Amino acid sequence: MVEKRFKVLRFIGSFYKILGIILGVLAILSALGMCVFSFFGGAMMEGLAQEFSTDASGVGLLSGALGGIVFGMVVLITGCMGAAGTYAVGEVIYLFLTIEENTRASAELLRSR
Repeated sequence: MVEKRFKVLRFIGSFYKILGIILGVLAILSALGMCVFSFFGGAMMEGLAQEFSTDASGVGLLSGALGGIVFGMVVLITGCMGAAGTYAVGEVIYLFLTIEENTRASAELLRSR
């Protein structure tokens, strides 16, 4: 077994992986929140438009359920892409560390022969 070196890099890699997971969860919650708040906001806008007796046709369309779903999907896609990228940075750090360990182990094996 080869000794583990570069403890700070391991910490940074783990930090990025955990941060990527947190960002993914926040992206999902933000997308759901965007859908819910847009739905209720659209209903509120239509109610205000009717209260002030203005034409309410289409006022709540983009801030209503359809708009909430569209904007929620945009938030979900961009948030998950950012989360996947952040998680990938942590994985790349671990990949480089594993390559270094494998190279060092191979060099020690060849020296011992």
